[in-house]
Amino acid sequence: MRGPGESRYREIRHHSATEEYFDVSNTLLSKDPTSKAETRVLPAGQYTYPFQFQLPSNIPSSFEGQYGHIRYYIKVMIEKPWRCDYTCQKVYTVICPLDLNRDPAAATPIQSQKQKKLCCLCCRTGPVSATLSLNQRGFVSGETIHVDAEITNLTRRKMGATSIELKMTTTFFTKTKTRSVTQQIMKRKRGRVATGESENWNSEPIVIPPLAPSLLIGCNIIDVRYILELRVEPVGPAFDLSIPIEIFIGTVPLHSTIQRHLAITQGRQSYHHSHGAGAEQLYHPNTYLPPPGFAKYPFYTSRVTEEDDEDRDKGDNYYTPAYVYYLWNSDQNNSNHPP
Repeated sequence: MRGPGESRYREIRHHSATEEYFDVSNTLLSKDPTSKAETRVLPAGQYTYPFQFQLPSNIPSSFEGQYGHIRYYIKVMIEKPWRCDYTCQKVYTVICPLDLNRDPAAATPIQSQKQKKLCCLCCRTGPVSATLSLNQRGFVSGETIHVDAEITNLTRRKMGATSIELKMTTTFFTKTKTRSVTQQIMKRKRGRVATGESENWNSEPIVIPPLAPSLLIGCNIIDVRYILELRVEPVGPAFDLSIPIEIFIGTVPLHSTIQRHLAITQGRQSYHHSHGAGAEQLYHPNTYLPPPGFAKYPFYTSRVTEEDDEDRDKGDNYYTPAYVYYLWNSDQNNSNHPP
């Protein structure tokens, strides 16, 4: 006979951190100074009370993530004596400017390469090697990344697939715990690479969707970084060969990006002129920017609630941040850019 005693329990610990960037209150309608009454009675009708606030400088951009957010809102409250107050809340988006021209690394070309040898039973085969190249590291939403990659397979195995993936890694910080979440933004995939053959990605275009600026400058508890990764997947039991490169997402494009855009849009116009404007006039940076707009973040929508919310409270309960998005060409203008 057996009579064991056993005690099992699971402890759940919650970790949190908060930051407040500003909190401003303003009275739109006060008591009637000509009356001694404690309340103010408004006849039935529609009333408008204009107001404005000055946002502090260097506050972080709005962001919605799986385990945290940076959220700005305006809340209006009507105080009713001896009754429940009436509230209405509206969330709005803040964009902290990130000028890519201020970071020399953003305009620098980058190339990374790796090789890997695969074990085949007791024999070691030749390596599989890969190279990933970008002509710059800084981009804005709506801009096209032109990716160059080369994969050479000198092993005795086939490579099952090659892919290029844009990923976003969000890190949430507390005083006692840090948690990171990696999310796929987009992926391009190609087929097999046979033994002794190569695969080339020549200026593969990847259009950047509306994304929050890198780093979330001004925020100490949430960090956002973007990785462009080339991945080679061998057939059979073996680890993938991956080459990650960190890129920067800003709100103001590089001068070199503007120059290339001008070369395409205005270069055609100069062909129809008999040597009119000089090259320095045609391609001078900062003379023209494509029309920026705002497009909704396509990967996360939050339901905005408060602990004391009840059915009487009115407002938009769902919120999706919108980020700066540049329309670089007519194709995006017509169909490819997000709403």
